[in-house]
Amino acid sequence: MKRLLVAVVVLLFFGGSILALFWFGSYFSSYVFSRDILSVEKPIPQILSLGTQTVLDLHGAGFNRETSVSLFMDVNNSEAVVGSFPLEGIYNESLLCGDFLYLARDKGGVQVLNIKNPQQPLLLNEYLSGRTIVDIHHHGNYLFLSCGTMGVSIMQINQNGLLDHVADIVLGTTAMTSQFVDGFLYVAAGSGGLLIYDVRQLEQIELVKVVNSGAFISKMAVSGDYLYLVVAGRLIEVYQLDEPQTPLLVGSLRLSSTLNDLITHRQQLYLATDNGVSLYRLVNRGQPELLNQWVGFGSARKIFTGLEHVYISDSFSGLRIVDSEVESSPDLINLDIDTRTIAATADYLFVAGSNKGLLIVDRNALLSQQIVKTINTPGSARDLFIKDHWMYVADGRAGVLLHDLTAEEGNLITITPHWGESFVAHRELLFVAEAKLGIEVFDISVPGQIQPVAAWPNLLAIRLAVVDDFLLTTKGAGGVELVDIADIQHPVIKDVLPDVHALDIISDGHLIYIASKNKGLLVYEITDNATLNRLSSLLTPFPMNQFDLAVSVQVQDGLAYIANGRSGLLVVDVRKPTKPIILSSIDVPGVCKQVRVVNNKAYIISHHGGINVVNVENPENPILLNSISMSRLSRGLQIVDDLIYVTQNEMGVTVVPVPAVAERISLISERQMKVIFPSPELPGRYSLQISNQRELVIYDGVVTYQ
Repeated sequence: MKRLLVAVVVLLFFGGSILALFWFGSYFSSYVFSRDILSVEKPIPQILSLGTQTVLDLHGAGFNRETSVSLFMDVNNSEAVVGSFPLEGIYNESLLCGDFLYLARDKGGVQVLNIKNPQQPLLLNEYLSGRTIVDIHHHGNYLFLSCGTMGVSIMQINQNGLLDHVADIVLGTTAMTSQFVDGFLYVAAGSGGLLIYDVRQLEQIELVKVVNSGAFISKMAVSGDYLYLVVAGRLIEVYQLDEPQTPLLVGSLRLSSTLNDLITHRQQLYLATDNGVSLYRLVNRGQPELLNQWVGFGSARKIFTGLEHVYISDSFSGLRIVDSEVESSPDLINLDIDTRTIAATADYLFVAGSNKGLLIVDRNALLSQQIVKTINTPGSARDLFIKDHWMYVADGRAGVLLHDLTAEEGNLITITPHWGESFVAHRELLFVAEAKLGIEVFDISVPGQIQPVAAWPNLLAIRLAVVDDFLLTTKGAGGVELVDIADIQHPVIKDVLPDVHALDIISDGHLIYIASKNKGLLVYEITDNATLNRLSSLLTPFPMNQFDLAVSVQVQDGLAYIANGRSGLLVVDVRKPTKPIILSSIDVPGVCKQVRVVNNKAYIISHHGGINVVNVENPENPILLNSISMSRLSRGLQIVDDLIYVTQNEMGVTVVPVPAVAERISLISERQMKVIFPSPELPGRYSLQISNQRELVIYDGVVTYQ
């Protein structure tokens, strides 16, 4: 009897699962089982005058009446990527020696690749598996590998590029970087100071001197007979090396911000700091002379030298190329990778970072990232709000900032220095959530002359919504609060939802919609006695049975559009708030974390996925129109006058044009179509994107407008 009961339960469980899958699959059947596989031949690139129509004859397969074709401003350099090599993990350093590339990885030792054929690297061997190598220094036939707490490993390079282990130097502290000078090895050892070893006889290595013991030594660079030593992050000490075993302090350079990296190149010293990049002339090496400074970086982290250029990793989100002769801000190169290390030849860059493998880049094909505008903020931009031509930016470190969009870059006014997390506007008032610092309220009836109205330091908030005289605040896992703000100076908490982990909250009319991590989409109304009454809840079906990571919701015309983390965009019919119904779902690149719907298009920003545009004219059949690759996006998103404004963390606010959809498509057959685009308003390079419910094809640089 028990066996029969168990069998029945199992049958019911699996039967229910199959029914759930069948039910859920009905939303995706046309997507998953489409017989049309989209493929497109790359059109011949065109150069046109601004104001001229673009006419393209497209050939391929899988064309149908749902095929969408659009042009968007080329914001990346994927055309310059001519090869790749699959690598896993985080790569800290690289070094080129002849036809061999040495790559250092977190907990993965050093890997040797043969790059005689640059576009098709060949992995030869791996060494020191399990060690984290943070720096590689090369001298003669030897590599000096800084291995953090495991000291320094010395490896000899053979003619075939392979390595032989020679010796280990155990420090008793942390090896961060090293330099070889006339038979002596200098090791930056963190709090252990600068350690100097006699390595003229590798079988008998001897510590001969300790400099700045107790100070924190993180970086160093050598130019001629001079050493530039970074002490405690903000001081550079200059040492003369006439006697390498006893360096002589001859000068110093104090910095206004934390130094992240430094190099010497062609008798010049480059410094990368949180405020940008500085260039010093080293004609008198003991007294560096400031030549140039570049600001407008998110945060300059690492510097790499090439044969002709200096490359800078900007907040691990972009790559900048410095021209020492040009005073303007260095060109930003978008390779869609967290750039952590670069090795350069005359024709190629070998770029590695975090979990995206090794990219081989045609150096001569690199083009500066095209954007309409960048508004750099001094901290980390998290949210934005635009009224008229004034933009408010919530910055996680610099507070709330005001910018006149008609003015030049850099014209920022600080409204409040408190942490800025998110905004909501209501009745000419702007409410600012400041996380653990509370909430501030400002009068923005005259947008350029914002006035403080109230400050509520005891009302903690991450997201906000307003309904009439009530404010709703979310505190993440801390729940949701309903606050009576009829008396703006004396807010009163009327109700609390302690068990709701709210990721986003909005109001539409008298209803409140909460995207929660633990209970799905929740719909509430405010009762006459100022409490929250739940009308419904909606958990997505298996396998989308939770609202994951950073979720955003927007409601328009009775439809809820949910940026559902890894699960893409979810469209829900909420015209009957007591019975929400899932209409459709569509996969979107990256981890979705914000959505805005404008003119039947859902604009979604994603972590690792950039800006995505989905046609929701038919909410039961959404179609991905565009995917614009951009990294390090936070949650700020607004579309104004055919421009997309997004917050990009340390990079500030970036502005790109809305992609242009073909104004006329002539479907000749499933293998041929003719499309016509109006001229864009801005000159530059434009990429072509063709999409349907199943595939996405992108070709960069198809049209250039002059």
